[in-house]
Amino acid sequence: MYRHPHWKMLIGPIIVVIFATGIAGVLIGALEANAPGGAREVGMLAVVCVWALVVSRRFVRPYVSWWRTALVITTHRIAIREGLFKRRGFDIPLQRVAGVRYKRGMLDRIAHTGTLCIAPIGEPPFEFAHVPEAKLTHAVLYHQIFGNTPAPRQRKFFGLVKAR
Repeated sequence: MYRHPHWKMLIGPIIVVIFATGIAGVLIGALEANAPGGAREVGMLAVVCVWALVVSRRFVRPYVSWWRTALVITTHRIAIREGLFKRRGFDIPLQRVAGVRYKRGMLDRIAHTGTLCIAPIGEPPFEFAHVPEAKLTHAVLYHQIFGNTPAPRQRKFFGLVKAR
């Protein structure tokens, strides 16, 4: 099983980009209407540079972090992989896992996501946040570790009516 973090972690960066673009548009419009010729180009260039800096720091970095982060569950191990240029990761053999649990708040239940908590033997528990379908991922991981069958996935139509 291969999982990226849930897309909900990109909602904040997307909102920042929308507001930054709106503010940059208003500033460029004000410069276009009121600034003299030479100052207009310099001001527009400054606004575009600040906008590009904000977008790269507040959206591009979180997006690349989301895109290049993965939780991989195999029959022998749990692997976490992160990074674009400098890859980081660690593996936990399934024999070393003492327990698995998940946490879901109200918004997590609406978005079908949660936090997966893995407790290796002799080490502090590790939490992997924003796991899509955390309940199903927990069931599959529990099955891999302890041999129990995973709970069947409930299919719903728009989250309201069970589909058959």
